[in-house]
Amino acid sequence: MIWIVAYISSVVGAFLTIIAMTIIRHRDRHSVGKVGWMGLVLLSPPVGLILFLWLGGRKISAEHESRDIVDMPRQPESDDQPDTPLERMLLSRQLCPPTEKNRVRILTDVRDVRQAFLDLIESGKEAIYITTFILDDKQTSDLIIDRLCEKARSGVQVRLLVDGFGSFILPEELLQKLRDAGGRAVRFKAMSQLSRLAYLNFRNHRKLAVCDGQRAILGGANIVEDEMTDGDDEGTWIDLSLWIEGPAVPQLQAVFCSDWNFETEEQLPPAKLEDAEAIEDEQTSRLTVMPIGPDGPDEILDDFWQFVIHHAEQRIWICTPYCVPPPAAMRALELACGRGVDVRIMVPQVSDLRPVDYARYDYFRDLVEMGGRVFRYGGGMVHAKLGIVDDMTALVGSANFDVRSFFLNYELSVVVHDQPTIERLSDWYADLMDKCDEGVTDQSTFRAAMATAVRLFASEL
Repeated sequence: MIWIVAYISSVVGAFLTIIAMTIIRHRDRHSVGKVGWMGLVLLSPPVGLILFLWLGGRKISAEHESRDIVDMPRQPESDDQPDTPLERMLLSRQLCPPTEKNRVRILTDVRDVRQAFLDLIESGKEAIYITTFILDDKQTSDLIIDRLCEKARSGVQVRLLVDGFGSFILPEELLQKLRDAGGRAVRFKAMSQLSRLAYLNFRNHRKLAVCDGQRAILGGANIVEDEMTDGDDEGTWIDLSLWIEGPAVPQLQAVFCSDWNFETEEQLPPAKLEDAEAIEDEQTSRLTVMPIGPDGPDEILDDFWQFVIHHAEQRIWICTPYCVPPPAAMRALELACGRGVDVRIMVPQVSDLRPVDYARYDYFRDLVEMGGRVFRYGGGMVHAKLGIVDDMTALVGSANFDVRSFFLNYELSVVVHDQPTIERLSDWYADLMDKCDEGVTDQSTFRAAMATAVRLFASEL
């Protein structure tokens, strides 16, 4: 009898393995992570298949799949022909033409970011909209909530959107405090039910604050103590955000309204472009707003990086806290190194996600072998997300140079087209690079083994 059970079990196991591998091969266009899932299925077909169907692959539920591309207002003069091949590519992918005459202030100090949020809230007269991946329950976030409550009581329309996964441990009392004051606070795809775990991939990783359709803060900083504080704590992070005024702001507000209307029954009208006057300064910025995810052009971040890497002639400078790129992007960087482009990637020596630090090891080793350069900042966590290519463009926002930001998250970035702003971002990059160590860390057998093991599941990190 035991032999019959063993035979039937082996047949069922083989059958499940064939089914699982067929699903994995055809379900996900991107190869990163497939090997790990196939290995798990081989070791335990029933468990591996169930876990992949639950957590693996690039799942997208019907509600996310039904989203249209964000409808953003355009400048009247933006009907002119785009100036560069990059602008033509972005326009062909259904993004709006760049907006002209935006004022951009670069925020890199945690105290400046904190003060910028407080100033933006204080200036609000009609509407204040904020979205963040993580909101903690500490001094700065409590102060921001208190200021938002004051504005809500005075009649200003206050809306706060936090991600259901990123802010999973946030006490509901903090959000309720804003609701009691007359504002509204919502968790994006709240994870109160086990079924929500099946859709971890489409997290709202955006960080955006918009006031009256005229001023906005965009970047990588969450509303947490490590990323905005008035103290000199050693544990504070290095991040990069932009204070933006001008015609790009109503487009950014349209992204918030789209997310809010998707999650709630309320239908917020997006700001009109005429609400934000063009800035008449000598130095203004030319910006393209890029929503990334189910409400943006399909795989637009991948298209952007492939385009600019292959067109780069002088430099490709990348700053990212997590470097687990898709294979095509990594291969494009290696080819750029081969044709003499100055390819640099700057990361924290130790990030807040240790498995990702192991996963990046092989990528860095391969890149250095091809002539690229890796810089490691040892003074703390670098959370900034920045890409600079020649004097052609810069990309700033919430998107990391990893698989999740390329294909699995809601992200929001701006493409910078004007040289003065690109130069200011380049100066910040160069200053921080001078404080870094160069090269691949600790080329030990243990690190190499960990890198191989972790990289099998790189897409799930």
